[in-house]
Amino acid sequence: MKRCLVWLFLCIFLCPSGMAERKKVGLVLSGGGAKGIAHIGVIEVLEKAGIPVDYVVGTSMGSIVGGLYAIGYDIQVLDSMVRNQNWSFLLSDKVYRDNLSFPEKEMTEKYILSFPFGRGKENRMPAGFVSGQNVYHLFSDLTVGYHDSLNFEELPIPFACVAANIIDGKEVVLKQGDLVQAMRASMAIPGVFTPVHLDSLILVDGGIVNNFPVDVAKAMGADIIIGVDVQSDLKKAEQLNSLPGVMGQLIHLLCMNKFEENLKLTDLYIKPDLNEYSAASFNQEAIDTMIYRGKQAAEAQWEQLIALKERIGVEEELTKTREKKVFADTFFVRRIYLKGVSKDEEKWLRRTIRLKENGPITKEEIHRAIASLYGTKSFANVSYRLLGGPEYDLELNLKENDRSIINLGFRFDSEEMAAILLNLKLNYRPLKGFRSGFTARLSKNPFVRLDYSLENPLIRKLNLSYMFKYNDFNIYDRGDKINAVTYRYHLGELSLTDIYLRNFKFQVGLRYEYFDYDPFLFKDDNQTIHVKSEGFISYYAVAEVETFDRRYYPSRGLSFSAAYSVYTDNFTQYNGQLPFSALSANFTGVIPITNRFKMLPSVYGRVLIGKNVPYPYLNYMGGQVFGRYMQQQLPFEGISRVEVFENSLLVARLHLRQRMGSRHYLSFIGNYALQDDNFFDILGNRGIWGGSVGYSYDTALGPIDLIFHMSDWTKKLGFYFNLGFCF
Repeated sequence: MKRCLVWLFLCIFLCPSGMAERKKVGLVLSGGGAKGIAHIGVIEVLEKAGIPVDYVVGTSMGSIVGGLYAIGYDIQVLDSMVRNQNWSFLLSDKVYRDNLSFPEKEMTEKYILSFPFGRGKENRMPAGFVSGQNVYHLFSDLTVGYHDSLNFEELPIPFACVAANIIDGKEVVLKQGDLVQAMRASMAIPGVFTPVHLDSLILVDGGIVNNFPVDVAKAMGADIIIGVDVQSDLKKAEQLNSLPGVMGQLIHLLCMNKFEENLKLTDLYIKPDLNEYSAASFNQEAIDTMIYRGKQAAEAQWEQLIALKERIGVEEELTKTREKKVFADTFFVRRIYLKGVSKDEEKWLRRTIRLKENGPITKEEIHRAIASLYGTKSFANVSYRLLGGPEYDLELNLKENDRSIINLGFRFDSEEMAAILLNLKLNYRPLKGFRSGFTARLSKNPFVRLDYSLENPLIRKLNLSYMFKYNDFNIYDRGDKINAVTYRYHLGELSLTDIYLRNFKFQVGLRYEYFDYDPFLFKDDNQTIHVKSEGFISYYAVAEVETFDRRYYPSRGLSFSAAYSVYTDNFTQYNGQLPFSALSANFTGVIPITNRFKMLPSVYGRVLIGKNVPYPYLNYMGGQVFGRYMQQQLPFEGISRVEVFENSLLVARLHLRQRMGSRHYLSFIGNYALQDDNFFDILGNRGIWGGSVGYSYDTALGPIDLIFHMSDWTKKLGFYFNLGFCF
């Protein structure tokens, strides 16, 4: 009896008939930049064929697709995700304008080149063009629930990815730790993305050491390997006739390391036809085609897939539909931690982000908090982790931006000809403390400006400035030149600014201005204006609201500013009498009629209050740009040059803008101006009509504008050309 029981035991547990386990399948996804999107099409066909995936291993873009697939994203969600991304924004460190602090808004879309540098030798230049802030942020969003340090082999599908340690050039297989950091390290293309520091390692894109990591999947336990290769073929000799071609070939040769050995270990090799695409082909048409090409390449091997399925040992009745994981958008957060800042700074930042502990927090609220912190430009990186669960601890990791920066701008137009703007910002304390800046413009009317500021949560921003400007321009009357004005301008300014409201700025200050005039040159000898050199002490207040999504060509938002200044020569009086003052306001809004057609209504003006207002503070109007020659100069379509107007000046303007294609714009602008010495009589006077028709092209160097304009004031057809940002 005992002998029968022993035989029965052996038959049940040791006999292979009907009890054999199927072979384990490893899916290997190569790197290739944008071409890695084709992996999605391949995986869709594998699922359709009923091929199980027991291990996923990837490099670079293969690690991103593979990592997300491993934690539960189904192929339909991955497909939709890559199609709907703003890839140009994602693969940059740009910040949407409405997330910038007000001082940074004033700096945007002004410079064409920026060169950051640090105070220490180790931080003088960045290690890559892109720090990866936006892509890291996306990875964090997509991996909520997997932010804790973990073993990647315990994911729904065991996962590993490959990076390279640039200290010794060795391959690093990442199988545990921070999943987001691992994917980010695997895609850190040298010289493009900054490396990832992990303990004593400095990690970059794993493609340079093992871009087709079949051996890693084998080491994890895979019996059968399905390898997807999205690398381009090596170019032929006649194709290597340019620097980009040669550099691309060199990079591709590096990525061929270990390829032949790994290819021999592959049971099914799938290579989509992607030769006409590059690692940067992230446009919508390319994405659609690459996903299709991946699907097409896998379907072309359908018979091999079915044969491989039998070899794996998959029985049809055992094939299960992969469970779809649902990812939430709202989380209960017990505690919030801010890492990388001092205790005092942490208290201030908690008030800034406005997130509350022991309550629900949405992803959108986390996004706004991160954007408000990163938008100050005080931090090189801001990332988050939701630890634990289902009740989470929110950890915000901040890395102070201790780099200073050099900015360079350029503009060419038909009025001032060429102008170059140079700006140097030195940050002694990135978050709170002293900052200094130097700005110089080289043009027909050059200036230099020095700024020194103290930023502190208690006193906001205290700023001390000095500017010297040389002005040489002509004054016109109804389009005819009447005199030439030349003077040297000195400005000393002490101001206090509230900078901590993202879309609002309020500033009060004390200002000293000195105008050193040369004798005027009149076209007509009978004309005389006696203007003396003198200084003015003024008190001023400025309030601004600005929510435009872009400085040029905004598609939503509004801008409003109002300023009031009181002018004296001895702090209390001017020429022994009451001081005079100036009140100005400017409003522009965007009314979207369609996705391409916008209406931009504007109203702006300036009113002088008091008697005997001196020449430097009269109302000036003309040209295309606010404050081109005089700070108070107002633009007007149809008046080409600067002209003097009466003490009350009001302009209404309507701009109709049609976008053609992605960067071409056609504009029709009409404006109407009223003027009078007494503001309350301004509606009784005959107004000035003017308008323009223009074409603009949005380039990386700034707008290109071609404008034809005319008014009943000058009765002359004018033309204006501009290339570059206004400054």
